[in-house]
Amino acid sequence: MTNTPHHSNAMQVRQALWALQKEILNSLKEQFDSEVGYVAAPTEWFQVLMTAERYVWLKELTSLMADIDIMTELEEITETHSSTARAEIERLLLEHVEHSDFAKQYKALLTSGVDLMPAHSRLKAAVQHLPKVEMTKDQSLAERKTWHEQHRHQARKKRN
Repeated sequence: MTNTPHHSNAMQVRQALWALQKEILNSLKEQFDSEVGYVAAPTEWFQVLMTAERYVWLKELTSLMADIDIMTELEEITETHSSTARAEIERLLLEHVEHSDFAKQYKALLTSGVDLMPAHSRLKAAVQHLPKVEMTKDQSLAERKTWHEQHRHQARKKRN
C-alpha cells in the first residue's frame, strides 16, 4: 500500500466516519433503552438494529462505511477515489438533502439535543482535505463499484 496524501487523508476521514457512526448508534441505543424502560443487552440491541423497520435508514451509512473501508485497503488511493469519497460523504451527511430518509433522520438527531455535533464537525473538517470534484450520484455509485473490483483484483493478486 502506498502511503500517499490521499491515503492519509482517506484514513482520517474513515476514522472520523467510524467515530460519528459510534455516536449515532450510542444515541439511538439510549433512546431505545429509554423507550423500553431497561438497558438492552448488546445482542438484543444488535437484533433490533438489524430487524426493526425504524432503523432501516442506517443501511445507507453502513454501506458507505463499508465502501470507504474497502477504498482505504486499496494499494493505491487515487484522487478519483478520494474525490468520490468526499462527494458521497457530503451527499449523505453534510448536505442534508431533504428527500433522503437518511438525511431526515440524521438531521433530526443532530437537532434533537443529542451531542453528535463534535463528531459531525470532525468529519466535516476531515472531508475538507479530500479533493472536491462535482459528480452525480450515479457517477459516484459507479466509482464505488470500481473500488470493489479493484479490491477483489488486489486480493486475487495477493493469493497468487
